[in-house]
Amino acid sequence: VYRMNWLKARARWDRWKEEVSLVRHEMLWTCLWFEHHKNMWEKRALQSSEPGKEAYAKKQMGLWSDFAKKARLMFLGKQVDCA
Repeated sequence: VYRMNWLKARARWDRWKEEVSLVRHEMLWTCLWFEHHKNMWEKRALQSSEPGKEAYAKKQMGLWSDFAKKARLMFLGKQVDCA
């Protein structure tokens, strides 16, 4: 009985470690996704020839930039460092 409980506890521990690793990577991927969208809208703003489209692209760029900043602050010290 003791060995069975130890094996179950070990399996739970291994699953927990894997879950923590996945969540930390997901935090990194979230920040990178927000940065990607910010960069995409920045390129669109630079390529835009109409003032309305440029203004919209800059607004979107600011939105995604805010998402990235807030995510970095929320995940500070909890995520895998970007290499």
